[in-house]
Amino acid sequence: MINAKKSLNTQQLKSIEDCIREAETKTGAEIVCAVATESGRYDRAESIFGIFGAVIALSGSNLLARYMDNDGMWSVEADFSLLVQVILVVTGFLAGILVSSLSKSLRAYAVSKSEVNAEIHRSANLILSDAILASPRSAGAVLLYISLAERRATILCDRLGKEALDQDTLDSICQSILQNIKQEDITTGLTSGVAQLAEHLSSRIPAPQENLDELENHVLLFHPRP
Repeated sequence: MINAKKSLNTQQLKSIEDCIREAETKTGAEIVCAVATESGRYDRAESIFGIFGAVIALSGSNLLARYMDNDGMWSVEADFSLLVQVILVVTGFLAGILVSSLSKSLRAYAVSKSEVNAEIHRSANLILSDAILASPRSAGAVLLYISLAERRATILCDRLGKEALDQDTLDSICQSILQNIKQEDITTGLTSGVAQLAEHLSSRIPAPQENLDELENHVLLFHPRP
């Protein structure tokens, strides 16, 4: 099962943190890295699988009862009582929700691309807002955010960051990160992304003479979601 807090070991975390520290010597902007197990709860998708589970449980049990031998010792009534059918529906519904919540790939079939984009943007915005509030640095803030279940990466910036980084640059960096995520190499994805961000930011938001590092360079890990 995917768990962001177990996706990186101590050595990998140190490698990423060292990369962030090195990058922030080249720019006055604050660079934040975050990895989440997933970005959204996706209740609607789980409810859809719950309904499927209820239908399968009810129809399957009735078909089973119909074809069983009612004259045998182990026979059951051909028609279930209302109480039994309610129990079957509830059990099937809960089982469907449980299976879809445990299987991220299965749940993805019932989640639209627009919903995924909205949840990723919401989670990333929440993390970036907290980072901006926690840092007195006024030279810009950039968040590199990875959501494991959705296999997606996004980069969000505050106002100064947006002025320094155009959308084409951000898209290009995200694509290179995604290639590493697909190969299950989160460390390389984050370090390469941070290095590319520092390269672009160094000319637009150069590091001041006294470039204080206000935020700790820890990689933020969220399970199950921010």
